[in-house]
Amino acid sequence: MKILRIAPDLYPHVVGGICIHAHEMSKEQARMGHDVTVYTASEGIKCEYEALGGYHVRNFKPLVKILGNSITPNMFINLIKDQSKYDVIHAHSHLFFSTNLSAVARELGSTPLVITNHGLNSQTAPKWFQNIYTATGARLTFAAADKIICYTESEKKELVDIGIKSQKIKVIHNGIDTDLFVPSKETSFDKKNLLWVGRYARGKGLEYLIDAFNIVKSRHPKATLTMIGEGPEKDRIVQKINDLNLGNSIIMKDFVQNSELAGLYQNSSVFVLPSLEEGVPRTILESMSCGIPVVCSRLPQLVDIVDGGGILVPVKDSQTLGDRISEVLSNSSLAEEFRENGRRNVVENYSWKDTVKETIKLYEELV
Repeated sequence: MKILRIAPDLYPHVVGGICIHAHEMSKEQARMGHDVTVYTASEGIKCEYEALGGYHVRNFKPLVKILGNSITPNMFINLIKDQSKYDVIHAHSHLFFSTNLSAVARELGSTPLVITNHGLNSQTAPKWFQNIYTATGARLTFAAADKIICYTESEKKELVDIGIKSQKIKVIHNGIDTDLFVPSKETSFDKKNLLWVGRYARGKGLEYLIDAFNIVKSRHPKATLTMIGEGPEKDRIVQKINDLNLGNSIIMKDFVQNSELAGLYQNSSVFVLPSLEEGVPRTILESMSCGIPVVCSRLPQLVDIVDGGGILVPVKDSQTLGDRISEVLSNSSLAEEFRENGRRNVVENYSWKDTVKETIKLYEELV
C-alpha cells in the first residue's frame, strides 16, 4: 500500500507526542512492507531525505508561523498534484494547517483521507480563538475526512458533540512499545525522583507543577525533578524556578533520544503530568509500562487509562498535586500497587503493534 502521512513536525527534529507518533507509525508501516512518504514542515532540515525508519520524507519550508503553526502553500500544491499516487492519506491533528490543507485536497480529489485526533483543543491558542475554530475550521476539516481516529470513547463523544457523524469515527487506542518500555529489574522506593516530559506550552500547566514541587520539597528535601523538553514557555518556567530557589533540585534537558527514555522512567519515582488539555499522551503509557506511578490531571480521556496505575487530580490545583505526589513518595505499598497495575494495564490494552495493525485495517477498508 502507498501511504502519504501529513505531520506538522517530525521526530527527531522536533520532540513531541505527535512527532514521535508519526515517526513510529511510519517506521512500523514501512517495516511491514508498505511504501510510506511523510509530508512535514520542520525547520532546519533537508527538503527531501530517507528517514532511518525506512520511509521517505518531503519537508516544506514554512512561509510563516502563526501560533506555532507552519503555513506551507507549497505543501498544498504538491498535495493537489501528487495525491492520486497514494492509496490513502493520513493526517495528524486537525489543529495544524497541514491537516487543513489535506482536507481541502480531499474535497478536490478522490484519495481517501484519515485524520487522527490528538486532542480536540489547542494547548497554545487563546480559548476564544479555540472556540471559534472548533465551531468552524475544525468541523469542516473533520467533515472532509473519510475516517477519523480517536484514542478513547470520551474523545469520540467530544467530536460527536460538535456535530461529527459517529459512524465516521473509529476508536483505536494509542500505544507504545512495551518491549522497550519495561520496568527496572531493581526496584527501590528510596528514590524521590519526579519526571516530566513534554513541550513548554501554557496548556501543559507547568507553573502548577513547579508550585507543587515546591510543596513536595518541603516534605521530601532530597526530592528532585527532571524536566525534558523545549517550547515557547521555557524561559518563563525557568524564571519561576529561580524565583522559588529550586534550581539546584531541578534537572532540565532539551532532548533525550526516544530509545533512551526508558532509562529515565526507570530511574524515576513518579511521572507527573499537570496538563490543562491533552489527547492521550504517549508519556503516560510509557511511564506506566515502565512501572512508574503517575500523578496527572483529571482529564476525561485519562481516567480509565490511569485507573489503578496512579492518581488523578483537579487541573490548576498545585496543592492537591503536591499532596498526591508526596503521598506516593511516602507510601511504598501504594507505589508498588500502582507499579504492577500500570504495567499490566498497558501490556494488555495499549500495545503499539495492535495500534498499527488496527490502523492498517482501517486503511484497507477505505481502499
